[in-house]
Amino acid sequence: MSELTAPTGAMAGGSGPVGLGTRVRRSLPTAIAVTILVAGAIGMVAPFLWMLATSMRPATQAFDLPPSWLPWPARIDNFEAAVTGPVPLPRNMFNSAVIAIAIALGQIITCPLAGYAFAKLRFPGRNALFLILLTSLMVPIHVTIIPLFVLMRNIGLVNNPLALILPGITGAFGVFLMRQFFLSLPRELLEAGRIDGAGAFTTYRAIALPLAKPALTALGIISFLGAWNAYFVPLIFLNNVNTATMPIALVLMLGPNRSGNVAEIMAATTIAILPALIVFLVAQRWIVASMTSSGLKG
Repeated sequence: MSELTAPTGAMAGGSGPVGLGTRVRRSLPTAIAVTILVAGAIGMVAPFLWMLATSMRPATQAFDLPPSWLPWPARIDNFEAAVTGPVPLPRNMFNSAVIAIAIALGQIITCPLAGYAFAKLRFPGRNALFLILLTSLMVPIHVTIIPLFVLMRNIGLVNNPLALILPGITGAFGVFLMRQFFLSLPRELLEAGRIDGAGAFTTYRAIALPLAKPALTALGIISFLGAWNAYFVPLIFLNNVNTATMPIALVLMLGPNRSGNVAEIMAATTIAILPALIVFLVAQRWIVASMTSSGLKG
């Protein structure tokens, strides 16, 4: 009987040539995928590294070829010059923060209300209104900017942060995001609240809204980042250096004929992206959780 027993390692293929070949075939696609992802990551991070390196060296070395990724000696006087220069960078950052926070808070309040109504309430014309809402996502802001500017001029809000805040406190994408999240909630959970005597708004406030914290966080972060990085609309409505936002301030630092100090501009750009980067890194897990639970995953 012992002569008929095959070696355990040969049958399992754990240490034989068959097992080794299987492991190689399985690991090869993984290695290729990791290599592609690392190459893509390096390509995405390289511009930021160049920006940070340029902000810490003299402007005369900004366009050296090959580029120097580690400035030595590192200097911070470019940051000081950017903050104390003719463009009021701290004031512009404050303007951007006020506008971005106000828009994010507005969307957190208004978009869940509309999203819950489209997802869980029954009313005449619901599907038609939602179709119109989705259609508005395909209309670029460049099409509606002229009537919007005329409206804001007529009510005296040109060169006023309210010209950006009022149209931005709600948005079609935010309503769509919240609707998709509320659709994922079990109907039985909401019906239990109605059985206990809760009305539509009480059910929304006491049951649906607390469960929507991941989606609300994602909506707030997306709205904040969109408002912080906006350039075209603030350029139309804010025509004063003291009311300008950070993206406009960075363009103003270029000066006439684009003759501004490149190192100082890179220092100002580094300052400008830090708040958005910190907010995104802190809240990225909520963004992912919201996308996967709202049906937006690819």
